[in-house]
Amino acid sequence: MNKVWQGPGRGVLALFVIWALVGQHVFIHHLGGSNLDLPFNAITWLFVGLVFIASTRALKPKWVSSELGRCFALAALVLWLPWLFALFSSAVMPGSPRYLVIDESSAAYWQALPRLLALTAGVLLFWLLQQCRFNTEQRHFLLCTLLMLATVQIGFGLVQFFVLPADNWFMFNTKVRFPYGIFMQRNVMSSFVGSGVLLALYLLVRRAGGTGREHWRWWLWCSAVAAAGLVLVVLLQSRAGLYSLLAGLCLLLPVCWMRLTNRLQRGVLLALVLCSAGAGLALLLHFDLHRRALAVYGELGVRYEIWQTTLGMIAQNLWLGVGYGQFEPAYYAEAGRLLATSGVVPAMPGNLAHPHNEILMWWAEGGVITLLAWLLLAWGVLRVGWRLSAGERLAMLALCLPLFAHLMSEYPLGHSSVHWIWLLVVVWYFDGGSAAPSAERPAPRRELEIASSGIFLAILRVGLLVVGCTTVLYMATGLQTVYQLTQYQRGQFSEPARLDAVWNPWFWGDRQALYRHSVALKAALAEQDAAAIQAYLEWSNPVIARLPRTTLLHNHVVALLAAEKFATEKFAAADALVARLQLEYPHQRLFKAPAVEQLKAQLAAGEPPRVFHNLTQPVGAATYY
Repeated sequence: MNKVWQGPGRGVLALFVIWALVGQHVFIHHLGGSNLDLPFNAITWLFVGLVFIASTRALKPKWVSSELGRCFALAALVLWLPWLFALFSSAVMPGSPRYLVIDESSAAYWQALPRLLALTAGVLLFWLLQQCRFNTEQRHFLLCTLLMLATVQIGFGLVQFFVLPADNWFMFNTKVRFPYGIFMQRNVMSSFVGSGVLLALYLLVRRAGGTGREHWRWWLWCSAVAAAGLVLVVLLQSRAGLYSLLAGLCLLLPVCWMRLTNRLQRGVLLALVLCSAGAGLALLLHFDLHRRALAVYGELGVRYEIWQTTLGMIAQNLWLGVGYGQFEPAYYAEAGRLLATSGVVPAMPGNLAHPHNEILMWWAEGGVITLLAWLLLAWGVLRVGWRLSAGERLAMLALCLPLFAHLMSEYPLGHSSVHWIWLLVVVWYFDGGSAAPSAERPAPRRELEIASSGIFLAILRVGLLVVGCTTVLYMATGLQTVYQLTQYQRGQFSEPARLDAVWNPWFWGDRQALYRHSVALKAALAEQDAAAIQAYLEWSNPVIARLPRTTLLHNHVVALLAAEKFATEKFAAADALVARLQLEYPHQRLFKAPAVEQLKAQLAAGEPPRVFHNLTQPVGAATYY
C-alpha cells in the first residue's frame, strides 16, 4: 500500500477514492433530463475539475504521449471543426430544416457546445492520467477505485429492489421495481453494472501475489461484486446490458479459466457465474417480472424506425450533416415528410433529442467529417489491442463491450458522465502497457521533449488551474441552481423568489427562461395583454426552432392563437403550424384537432388555456423531484 501513495499523482488517486466511495452516490432530487440536467453528472464533473487542479503537481518538462492519446486529441479536434466553421461563418448549412423563416443555426450550435466540452474534458483527463506516471500498484489501484464505485452502486440497486418501502425519500417506484441506482434510468444502470461485473472478474485473476487471509478477502470482494451484479443485470431486464454482459463473459471467462491454475478456484468461478444467473432468473419468476422479458427481448421496437429515419436524414445531408444541435428539428421534419409522402403513421416517440445510437447522432449532425473522427478513435483502440497479448486483448474488449454496445442502442454518455470516465480509465489502463511488449510488438516511443519547457510548463499549469477552478465553480453553483429550481417546481411555480435566488444563470438556462416566460404568458392570457403575448412569441420563435419539445410547441400554439384573436380573428398562422405539427407528431394529443378546437373555444370564452412550465412531460418509472 505504501507504493500506492507515492509520487505526485497521489492526490489524483485520493480524489478518485473520494469520488468512488462518496461523491458519485450523492442523491439530489431533480427534474429529469440528460447531461448536466442530472445533478450527479455535475458532481462527476466537479471532481474532474478537482483532478485537473491536483494533476498540476504531476506535470514535468517531458510529457508522456501515446498513439491512442494522439488519436483522441486529433479526433476531438476534428469533431470541433463543424462547430468552429458554423461559429465563424455567416453561411447557413444547406439542407437545415426550419420551423419558421428564421436563421437560428448559430443558437443550435451553441446548444451543442456542452457535448463538445465534455468530450474535450475527457481527452484532457486521459492525457493527465498519462502525466501522473503511475507505477504498477497505482495503476491497479485506480482500477480498484472503479470497482469500489460499482460495489456501492450495486448495493444501492439491491436496496432499491429488496429493501425500500413504497413511501421512500428517494421516491423510487417499488411497484415497477426497476432498480436504477443513482442513474434514474435502468438501461444506464444495467450497462454500468455489467461493466462492474466484468471488471470484478478481470481483477479477480489479474492481481499477482497475495496469500492466506488477504488473498481470500480479495476473492470474496470480487466474487461478491460479480455475483450481485449478475443478479442485478438479470433483474433490470435491459437488452443492451444483458446481451453485452453475456458477450463480455464469453470473451473474459476463457481468459480467467486459463489464468486460474487451482482447480478449486476454477470451480468457484464456474459456480459463481451459473448460480448468480440462476438466482437472477429465479427472482424474475418469483416477482412475476419475466412477462416483460418474454414480450420485448426479441424485438427492436421503435428504435428500428428511429434508425431508419435517421439514415434517411444522413443520406440527404451526407457530407455536411444537418448541423450540430439540430438533430431534433431535423428528425421531426424528416418524419413529417415521410408521413406526408407515404401516408404511413410512424410509431416514433415525442421529444426525441437523440437517435439512440451515438455514431448516427454525430454523423447526422456533422456529416462525413465526424464519421472520420469515430474511425480514428476506433483505429487508436485497435492499435492498443494489437500491442497486447491475446489474453489482455480479449480482456480489454470484454471490459469495454457493455459501454460500446450501449452506445449503439442508447446514449449512455448523455445520461451518465460516469460511463465516459469509466471508459477513459479502462482504455488508459490497457494503453499504458498492462502487458509487456514483445519482440514482435515493440513499445512505441512515449516521451516527447518540449522546447522552452519551463515557460511552457508554467503556462500549462496556470491553464489547468483556470480550467479546473472554472469547472468546480460552475458545477458547484449549478448544484445550487438545481436546488432552487427543483424547489420552485415542488412549490407549484408559486415562489418567484426562487428564480431570483439562483447563482448560475447559465445552468439549466432553458428551464429558467421557460419558467419566467410561461408565468408571463399565463398572466398575459388572463389579462388579455396583446403586447405581452407578442413578447412571448418573440422569445419562443427561436427556441422552438432549435428545441421543438411538445410542451414548448403547445405554449407557442396557444400564444399564436391568442395573438391572432386580438389581431384579425383568423387563425391562419396557428392553423398552418398545427397542420405541420400533426404530421411531425402524429401521436401527440396536444396537436390533435379536438385539442386545438378546445383551445380556440377557451380563448373565445375568455378562459385561459393550459400553459406548460416543463421542457418535457414526466414519463417513466422514476420520480425526479
